Amino acid sequence: MILLSKTLRYFIVTAQEQSIRMAALILCITPSPLCRTIKIFELNLGHKLFTRTNNGLKLTNYGRDLYATLLPLYQEICEIEKKVIKKTHQIQSGKSSLKIGLDHRDYSYLSPFLSSPVFKDTKNNISLEYFTSDETDIGDILNKGLCQIFFTQKKIQCPPGLLHQALSTDTIMLAVKSDLKTEDYSQNELFMNKILVQYEANKNEEIFDDIEGYIAKNQLNPKRVFIPELYVQLSMIEKGDAIGLMPSSIINIINDRNFKVKFIPFDCDDKKLVIERHIYYTRAYQAFMEEKMMPLITNHDDKCLTG
Repeated sequence: MILLSKTLRYFIVTAQEQSIRMAALILCITPSPLCRTIKIFELNLGHKLFTRTNNGLKLTNYGRDLYATLLPLYQEICEIEKKVIKKTHQIQSGKSSLKIGLDHRDYSYLSPFLSSPVFKDTKNNISLEYFTSDETDIGDILNKGLCQIFFTQKKIQCPPGLLHQALSTDTIMLAVKSDLKTEDYSQNELFMNKILVQYEANKNEEIFDDIEGYIAKNQLNPKRVFIPELYVQLSMIEKGDAIGLMPSSIINIINDRNFKVKFIPFDCDDKKLVIERHIYYTRAYQAFMEEKMMPLITNHDDKCLTG
């Protein structure tokens, strides 16, 4: 860590993992100093941040609010720190890095790859680069070497010298607490008296116009809160405080983190809402795509989709 506060990093990672043991593994420390740092942080704040349950740690209301407040700052510092470290490394070693471009903040489909040793191994020097979706020329970005692989929801005419892979489509699902007996409720009743947390929309994405049209047509008027962090959304759904509209690929994250959340099909006026997924890449990375990346992101585990 160069710019990050140890206390901030320990708190964010513990909040995301909801487990002292898992957080300590990720942070490469033993549980004792992690518990001690969190305890000192709580004493300095004058508030409890976590409570212990049979399923691990849960954020308190104060902890959840603090996490939502600090996360954007944490992510921004992480990005700055990555760039500082990367630039230093390139100056020292002269080695190039693999950059994966995205034109949106939803990378649930990539989560199996991002949590794999291939991505985490620093020797591979892989990083994510974000671009504004409505101004992104994917072909130009790849041809100029700003990225070598680009992950997007847009289908474009593949420029000369680049390769394209169409992935399985993603479907918007209704996420609810896993023990909720959904057969006892109509879909509209599930929206009543619940907070709705919603997958982040991209500009010009038609499925969100469909969702808004459905909500208005059925006069649902659900309560809404803006919580950009997926882990906080899933925690609220797991507790039964909220429901969510999310792409089916988030099941990768639900299974990986053992959230007690299940998906049921969302019927939007007798149709499914589908998100396309595409990857464009340079020929130099064809072997990497076929051997290391594609086997991970195409191996979906849908055991929690409806049960």
